[in-house]
Amino acid sequence: MTPEQLRDLLVAVAARASDVGALPEGAEAGPPAGVLFRPAEPRGAGVVADWVTPVAQRWVRLLDTDLEPRALARVLAQGLSERREVEAVEVAPSGLIAITLDDAVRASIIDVVRSAPETYAARPGGRYRPVVERPGWRALDDPLRGVQHAHARLCRLLRNAAATGVQQRATDRLEVLTHVPERHLLVAVADLPQRLEAHAGDDHACRQALVELGRLADAWDHPTRPLLVGASPEHVHGARMALADTVRIVLRNGLARLGAAAPERM
Repeated sequence: MTPEQLRDLLVAVAARASDVGALPEGAEAGPPAGVLFRPAEPRGAGVVADWVTPVAQRWVRLLDTDLEPRALARVLAQGLSERREVEAVEVAPSGLIAITLDDAVRASIIDVVRSAPETYAARPGGRYRPVVERPGWRALDDPLRGVQHAHARLCRLLRNAAATGVQQRATDRLEVLTHVPERHLLVAVADLPQRLEAHAGDDHACRQALVELGRLADAWDHPTRPLLVGASPEHVHGARMALADTVRIVLRNGLARLGAAAPERM
């Protein structure tokens, strides 16, 4: 699920709350413009929501209401909790809302990326165009070199999985991608285009966004193929292969956007 889809969800929730009198009529116009959602920070216990939003803190100032941010957040959280796309919602004392998506909804970003592999996370209005670099041209401390390594690693995982008979099928249940590193990857992939656009013109911030996705990809180590010789591939291997391919596409497009090559071997 993308930040734009989350905004649409919030608009629908606010409109319903306005219809029943829980929010003033002005809420039907939707939340304020600008970036509203960001990936949730990991927690020490390993339990983490997918997205957080300060929308209640920003929106309450624009509404004709006596509600405090936390009270507005509770109204929105109640509506969100009734949606099939949402698994859980939490409200912090400050009014910050944390959203955990349904597993299938979270994984649907894979289909979004793979339906537009040449344009997702590319420059607005542009398409992926390969960048050619001489091997070893980038300095060892160049942040994008690590992203290139992450891209090459994903290519290797895909080659090795395919060599053992793993296939990506339309029937693969992508909702099985529920390990915390997989969830982080799915949300980061959904967030990247928004983050790149928010920092357009700031090369350092755009590089940092891509570097962080590359680090998440490197930290993901769940097997994309059977670990035992002769064992048959399972559906989860196909789902993980789809995830690896999705992240590869996004890293490739992001590298090209920043003028860097996306090598398949390093």
